[in-house]
Amino acid sequence: MTITPNLLIDHIAANQAQKEVTANAAFDALDKALCQQTSIALADANLTVTDAQMLGAMVLRFTGALTAIRTITIPTRNKLIVIENATTGGFALAVKTPAGVAINFNVGDRKLLYCDGTSLQIVSEAAAASSIPYDIGGTLGGIPVGGSIILRYPLPRAVRFPAGLAGSQGVAGTASGATATFSIRKNGTQFATMQFAAGISTATFTAATVTDFAAGDVLTILAPNPADSTLADIGFSLAASRL
Repeated sequence: MTITPNLLIDHIAANQAQKEVTANAAFDALDKALCQQTSIALADANLTVTDAQMLGAMVLRFTGALTAIRTITIPTRNKLIVIENATTGGFALAVKTPAGVAINFNVGDRKLLYCDGTSLQIVSEAAAASSIPYDIGGTLGGIPVGGSIILRYPLPRAVRFPAGLAGSQGVAGTASGATATFSIRKNGTQFATMQFAAGISTATFTAATVTDFAAGDVLTILAPNPADSTLADIGFSLAASRL
């Protein structure tokens, strides 16, 4: 029996008995491909979507608790598909075809994509309020005084910092002689760090959980104490998102 080229729906064969069975199955398959939503629970791991999942629904809604960014690989089938990141944990989904470029989905994002048989293209998107960027940056010339406050920033609106401070950046004009850790605090309590390893002029960030700031909460960054004798000319940007 032959099938349609894209949705792989069975054709009615010549001289077939009970043609209504095949016809009704085809109608049902088309109905699901255009209208149905399927929820897929992620096991905190990358996932390859099956042909049946891709072709059998219009909307793929991904759920589950994540501890890192996960990659969703979509089959290279010509089709419109809506993807929604409904996971928890504050991590994005990277959605791609096997050989295509990944499209980033922050938590709450919903995007209509078209797969042209090779890669994915965004047709339309609805970003969640929490995916609207809100970045906070600063710079400090010279060597920071040990334990000094290099940033004190009262938030004018509610924002969310993701786990791991994903997307944040830190650089130094002169690398540190030993590991140097800056304390990042909410209202005086540490929730994240910015760390320069010995001899490295770019920072790494840690943050155990998603941290929300309300308007009026104060973000502070404290320099390492004691100060590193060579680390100097610091620049940083902390990536947050609006709530």
